[in-house]
Amino acid sequence: MSHVFVLTNQHQQFLSKSNEWIDGREVNRLFRSEHKDVAINQMFEANTRNVSLRIELLQCELNDRGQPQIPADALGEMSAMTAAETAQGNPEIEPGAPEELPPESNPEVNPEPVPETPPEQAPEVTPEEAPEIEPQQPDEAGAEAGGARAAVLDFG
Repeated sequence: MSHVFVLTNQHQQFLSKSNEWIDGREVNRLFRSEHKDVAINQMFEANTRNVSLRIELLQCELNDRGQPQIPADALGEMSAMTAAETAQGNPEIEPGAPEELPPESNPEVNPEPVPETPPEQAPEVTPEEAPEIEPQQPDEAGAEAGGARAAVLDFG
């Protein structure tokens, strides 16, 4: 085959065989596939790991040693900031972006204390008070149930 497919992102980095984003100057480390469908599958897998990347397929011709020839315009310029980002493994930080500073106070870590309120006094119940509902005696419950049965049997 005279060409292979490699994957590149919006930061002009290339996917390596070990699923890392590298600058593409070491062509022997690049992921490559002769088949477009395999490269597309790899593109989706890489995109699920980091959905903010814009990954594209790049068709490259092979050199005499079978290595992909990456076009110079696809490699882009390798600035000092881009090299540092690649080494840190975070290509999403824009060059010249201000550093994030922690907030001075974090309400989740330092919650405000809840003001103390005195508990409400429970009403006192004296043992001399009779309950409002008196339980039925077992004799009365049995007699009423038996009387209902007798009435049903009389009609039956």
